[in-house]
Amino acid sequence: MTAPRAELTVGIFALVIFALLTFMTFRVGEFTIGEKQGYIVYANFSDTAGLYEQSRIKVAGVDAGTLEKIGLVNGIARLTLRVDPEVILYSDASAGIRATGLLGDKYLDLQIGYTGPPLKDGDTIKYIEEFVDIDEMFQNLDELSQSITQIVATFNQPEMKEALRDTLLNLKEITTVLDTVVTENQDRINHILARVDSLTTSLDELVSRNQAPLSNTIANLEEFSTHLKTDGPELMADLSSTVVELKEVIQENRGDLKSLVTKTSSAMDSVNVIARKVERGEGTIGKLVHDESLYTSLTNAVSSVGKTLSAIERFKTFITFRGEYLERLGEARGGVYLTLQPKKDKYYILGVVGDPVGRVETIETFTNGTFTREDRVITDLEFTAHFARRFKDTALRIGLTETTFGLGADQFLLDDKLRLYVDAWDFGKDEHLAKNPHVSIGADYFLFKNFFVTGGLDNVFNSNRFGAYVGGGVRFEDEDFKYIFGSVPSISR
Repeated sequence: MTAPRAELTVGIFALVIFALLTFMTFRVGEFTIGEKQGYIVYANFSDTAGLYEQSRIKVAGVDAGTLEKIGLVNGIARLTLRVDPEVILYSDASAGIRATGLLGDKYLDLQIGYTGPPLKDGDTIKYIEEFVDIDEMFQNLDELSQSITQIVATFNQPEMKEALRDTLLNLKEITTVLDTVVTENQDRINHILARVDSLTTSLDELVSRNQAPLSNTIANLEEFSTHLKTDGPELMADLSSTVVELKEVIQENRGDLKSLVTKTSSAMDSVNVIARKVERGEGTIGKLVHDESLYTSLTNAVSSVGKTLSAIERFKTFITFRGEYLERLGEARGGVYLTLQPKKDKYYILGVVGDPVGRVETIETFTNGTFTREDRVITDLEFTAHFARRFKDTALRIGLTETTFGLGADQFLLDDKLRLYVDAWDFGKDEHLAKNPHVSIGADYFLFKNFFVTGGLDNVFNSNRFGAYVGGGVRFEDEDFKYIFGSVPSISR
């Protein structure tokens, strides 16, 4: 009876071992009996980065399915995923390859998403996070390390150390100077803020009194923005073409323009005399305009302008001489402006201005370890070049104002006899003693066809320059040129 019992024991032991092996085979190999559970979705990767079939799928670190198959479609790895039925993926779900450690096994991580309809059996996950290759990352880190090493080596050079030291010293000096300036000018700053507050109050009152005209202006600006959006590309193309044409005209008439500037300087002297006479109350505007010296200067200047008209006769042309007396400075400012108007709603303004304020030029030197800075005030002739676009009774201007970037706006009233304008320039605060941009507000009123008076407020945001100005000027049109040129004797070269 002993032998059969031993054989029975061995047989039972063998059956148990076989059952365990069968269980482990189905467990490890993911074999199932009957129909598999879950649903199929697909994901496309450019690189599977070490994933294998039967790899686990995880959601928030929890097993959520199996990678059943990896195929190749048009050079792209197509992964077939069997997702557990209780896991719901939405249309914005994403898939990415992760590793359990720096060198650990790879698995597929799913983010289920939040919006859109759930994915159905056979759908494809749209959002894929490609795996970052460790070797490529280390290579990039190595290149970055080499670059940092080169930068550090460069900064370790004696001349770079000296330059950095000088830069830090300069920054320290600048900080000290700024602190001193703010401390010493605290009262001035408070005064400027008070003036700005007063100006804001005045503007509020002005807006309240002129609500209707301002509403019309705003409506015009809205219409302008609409036109600018639709016609902007064509406008810029026209501007570019016109700039090229103007450049050609200037190059062709460089000698004549130089002569014009020389004669304009003489005309500016005459305008300054007129402004001083107006200040003293001598005579009338008509008498001043017919003064012999002013007439001679205007005749010479217009004669020079006539030489350039043949190259630009397709434009409607205006030339304007204006002089202004600046009450705060006790000085006169004059200018001559050439306006070229190819269309009714588009024109260009070129001008030469004699400004008594002048701009500041800073010269910095570093000699024998000593840093010096010298400011020089330059009062040379300054140039204006504007492009203007008109919308009904409102015009906007942009370009150069007195050799700096500037903006302007005009509002025309009374059939263009009255022009209200505002100009802003010198945003870099290069003018002498300027702490803020130069803003001027004024009005021109034509007493007659060719003669106008002007007045307004100048430099409203700089208290040390803020003041009123008055003046006048003359403007000639195409028909006036014909009359003048027919009266002036011809001069042979």
